[in-house]
Amino acid sequence: MKLRIKPDQKIKNFLWPKYKTKGAAAFDIYLQEDISLRPGEPAEISLGFSTEMDPGWAVEILPRSSTGMRCGVYIWNTLGLIDADFHGVWCAKIDCQTPCRFRRGDRLLQAIVRKVDRAEDVEIEHTTRGDHSGSTGGNENIITK
Repeated sequence: MKLRIKPDQKIKNFLWPKYKTKGAAAFDIYLQEDISLRPGEPAEISLGFSTEMDPGWAVEILPRSSTGMRCGVYIWNTLGLIDADFHGVWCAKIDCQTPCRFRRGDRLLQAIVRKVDRAEDVEIEHTTRGDHSGSTGGNENIITK
């Protein structure tokens, strides 16, 4: 699969996303501008590019481990998902647990390319799961006094 990247025309000297090592599962996304974050004041940042990818693929965006450890950076909706049919500029809404500053060229986020399948809708009349809530059972194992 080829991820075709189109830099935002407004950015001069675009910093291309790249895998830092041969064994890296995710590619790093470089900030295209300086940003400052304060806890409880989420910032929506442009990642500076749009993409085209083959159908049946998607990209997940998440914070790099080191930035999460450094100042507790997180993406508001847990992770970002870019579908194959999305062609707009990639953005992320991020927040932090401690104040922090990042400079253009810092690697704040990373992205994983994944093969995805679509489920086929099939209507059924009965399920063997039962009517209780929870993923593996009802309340039969709750200890009460």
